[in-house]
Amino acid sequence: MSIYIDTVQQLFELQKFSIKMGLSNITELCNFLESPQNKYPTIHVAGTNGKGSTCIVIKNILSAHGLKCGLYTSPHLVDFRERIRINDELIQKEFIIDFWKNISESVKKLNATFFDATTAMAFKYFEIQKVDVAIIETGLGGRLDSTNIISPEAVVITPIARDHIKQLGTKTKGIVTEKAAIIKNGSTFFCGRQSKEVLSVLQNYESKAAKSYYFQNELLINISKWEKLYSNFDFTDKLRKQIYYNCRLDLPGFYQVDNALLAYLVSRWYLEKKKIIFEEEKFRSALISVQWAGRLQLISQKPEIYFDVSHNLAGLKATLSFVKKFFDKKRCHLLIGLLEDKEYELIAKRISKYFSKIVVTEPVNQRALRGTILQKSFARMEIETKFIKDIKDAFEFSIKYLPADHILFVMGSHFLIGNLLKVLAKKRLT
Repeated sequence: MSIYIDTVQQLFELQKFSIKMGLSNITELCNFLESPQNKYPTIHVAGTNGKGSTCIVIKNILSAHGLKCGLYTSPHLVDFRERIRINDELIQKEFIIDFWKNISESVKKLNATFFDATTAMAFKYFEIQKVDVAIIETGLGGRLDSTNIISPEAVVITPIARDHIKQLGTKTKGIVTEKAAIIKNGSTFFCGRQSKEVLSVLQNYESKAAKSYYFQNELLINISKWEKLYSNFDFTDKLRKQIYYNCRLDLPGFYQVDNALLAYLVSRWYLEKKKIIFEEEKFRSALISVQWAGRLQLISQKPEIYFDVSHNLAGLKATLSFVKKFFDKKRCHLLIGLLEDKEYELIAKRISKYFSKIVVTEPVNQRALRGTILQKSFARMEIETKFIKDIKDAFEFSIKYLPADHILFVMGSHFLIGNLLKVLAKKRLT
């Protein structure tokens, strides 16, 4: 076994401490590392859906304008190193090995979590690499999330909905309050498209910010062409009184346009703050070059197979709008696996309207929802459902009986999609 693989396994073993919300451990770890998170500007991103997509578009736009950008997102799909990047380069294996040697005793002494350790790793790596700016995605919530020890120049909150109900509860006010806690005194606040209920709560916290920008107030969007793999759109930047025609975003799903334009607002503001001239062609190039695995990712054309990490009601609703537009129910098949903290009854009720056959499986995770429970939920919807516990077997079964002109969607947990992407790395589909 290589030293790198052994190191990553030791990091994963920290997950036995589960999700332990709080800032004391990450604060101690970063004090030990001499507070790397304070050595460069940061942009902090929270929300329920669209966080990762928004982060990666911010990174693309800023790096296209010559900035060295750190990017910290979670979870990863295939490679642990996906979590920590500099522009398009994943974190170096050698750094991970050396970092763990340096900090492992402190981590174990504190009983710190996997997310504490990886967050500290990201902070230190960005310092060593001398980034111009780091885009930091929260892991869960915001108030007690390990990332919340930074003092960001910009705070971004993407659309908020119910998710992680065991940790954050079911009440909208409580969920929004947890996420709004990343708004720091003097930061600039960017708010994605939200429901009226969410906005009414968020506006109670915006007074901390030096300035606030709301998606609905700053932008007008017209999606002129929505295809399976891309969208064409026009938009008006009302703040700057500028109109941009025929922009193209190479991320499937019209909802990704909202994420991309929230990223535009943040990036444009940041460039202006740093006195860097915004260049339209670089912006357009950044949109076309976006790659984000597991988000309506077409992994096979014959048969047609899509992987998507939607795993809560709001995220699934957006994905299902794509299914409804391009496919009919009779030709659509689904393979799904969820974690136990999801509203699976409501999810089953919504999903059953769009698929003719469903295979249920279980993500490889200690918090996986038992497949028999999810299967019974679909059975109550009177839809043909089969449970196959092993992910690889479930996928093989799903494609074996998939007619040539039918479509398979694989949806649910990151752990489900990530595991299958590893399987496909060894199995070539045409």
